This record gives sequence, C-alpha cells and structure tokens, in this order.
Amino acid sequence: MSQVHCVWDTLRNGNRLPRNVSLFGLGLAMLCVTVMVSGCEKGEARLSTFKVSGKVVQKGKAVPNATVVFHANRTEEGFIKPRAITKPDGTFELTTYESGDGAPAGTYEVSIEQWLRAKPEESPENRLPAVLSNPTTSGLKATVADAVNDLSPFELK
Repeated sequence: MSQVHCVWDTLRNGNRLPRNVSLFGLGLAMLCVTVMVSGCEKGEARLSTFKVSGKVVQKGKAVPNATVVFHANRTEEGFIKPRAITKPDGTFELTTYESGDGAPAGTYEVSIEQWLRAKPEESPENRLPAVLSNPTTSGLKATVADAVNDLSPFELK
C-alpha cells in the first residue's frame, strides 16, 4: 500500500515516475482497452429460446434440488446446454442465456443429478442412479418446440 502512496505523491508533486512504473501503467492500460474492444467486436451469437418448464418425480414424489441438463443432438463446439435446478415441488424452468429464458428449439437427451450432503462437513453425493447422469444412458429425451413448452414429467426409475 505504501508503494501506491509513493506513486500518488510523486504524481501529485509534478515529478515523473520511474520508467518501469510508467511502462507498467501503459501496459496495463493497453490490456484493459484490448479486453474491452475484443468484447465489443465479437458479440455473442445467441439462438432464439423458448420457455421450457417441467417436473422431475421418482416413485410419485417430487425430486427437489436436482440439476436437469438438456444436451442437444448437435456437434458444434461450445454449443450451450440449457439447464435448471428443480424446486422443492420438483418443477423447473430451463435457462440457456438468462434466468428462465428456456432453450433453443430441437431435440435433446437429458441428464439429471441430485448432489446432496448428509452433513455439511461431508462431500456431496449424487443421490440419483448414476445411469441418469449420462445423457446417452439416461433414456430421458425431450423436444423443445418454437413455442411455450410444458413438458411431461420426467419419471425416474
């Protein structure tokens, strides 16, 4: 902290900073400008999303605090995976970009996990069968239409 005060006092008194401090400041400023400009140039290519809600049940009971992930049948690198956390009643609303915005239209394989701790000091464990955590083995599928989607409940076995 004393170095900051030293630099401030030097500038305030009209003196020049040592060359290495000036180069550091210039480099930091250039880095900030580069990051800001690159963020503006690219822009995020967003797909249109449609509201998707559903419910997760097991043996007729709601499954709370489960992570539901929709895996698109697409191979593009970095394709977003809509997801949600179930509420205490087992219901969920998918999110792709912003909370509750839904998912792009298409067909999806679905994975569901429920990571809980028995005690706060213990590591969380997936309380659902491991087969459900893999979209290719879960047997769960969903289709999102370009409209509001209220899916049939996912019945876990």
